[in-house]
Amino acid sequence: MVGDKHAGNVILLRVACISLLIALVLAWCLVFTKGMKLSFFLNIFQNTDKLLSAHLDFLMMTMLLLGFYASKITLPKYVIWPMAIGSIGNPTAFILNSVFPDSTSPLIGVFIYTTITLTTIGFGLAAIKVFRYSLK
Repeated sequence: MVGDKHAGNVILLRVACISLLIALVLAWCLVFTKGMKLSFFLNIFQNTDKLLSAHLDFLMMTMLLLGFYASKITLPKYVIWPMAIGSIGNPTAFILNSVFPDSTSPLIGVFIYTTITLTTIGFGLAAIKVFRYSLK
């Protein structure tokens, strides 16, 4: 859309804000588990290494989303939505692994592979689009 100050990518900005807020909550969960060793939180997050991975992945997704948003290069919806969904879903897989470390549920497996696929498609296509734009 011509004249759109967000270049049509406002979804990326919104999801980045949500992702950052989740990362901040998880930082406190890490304080309560790894730092203070509060049993209530340790009972919820049984694998604190996966909790740390979730926290870092949410931060990484935030940075990636903000970077693509800041480029102001218009991305099509079929690129934006997999990026947005994958940016929340991918780190959530680490949370699931933290809460259910020994789970063999096929539903969790399907969720993990679906979100990895969406993330790869979204960010891969975005990288290709931005690269091609840079060659013009």
